[in-house]
Amino acid sequence: MDFLSKMVYWEMIFLLGGFSVIVLWKLFTGGIRLNLLLYGDDSTGQIFFSPGRLQLLMITLLVALRFVLEVIGDPSAFPRIPNAWLVALGGSHVVYLAAKAQALLSGRR
Repeated sequence: MDFLSKMVYWEMIFLLGGFSVIVLWKLFTGGIRLNLLLYGDDSTGQIFFSPGRLQLLMITLLVALRFVLEVIGDPSAFPRIPNAWLVALGGSHVVYLAAKAQALLSGRR
């Protein structure tokens, strides 16, 4: 069983490392563009700054950072994320999706 667990561990390291290399390569070569990440467009094609995207990105990054810090603090156990953080993350997504639904229903796209 020890061999199998080590093999799975290294397979996951190679898989996640490979995904990371591909995403970073695409970011640096322009395959993934980030210049309009926080902007949306309406039904007329007009581009506007989206505060909903900003709050969603910030909350997601904060929760992800908390998760990573918990893993670094004790890598032998799955991290415990407080319920308040999960509620904040879920609430952030609900607010963003509700705004998108309201815009879609009002014809703004």
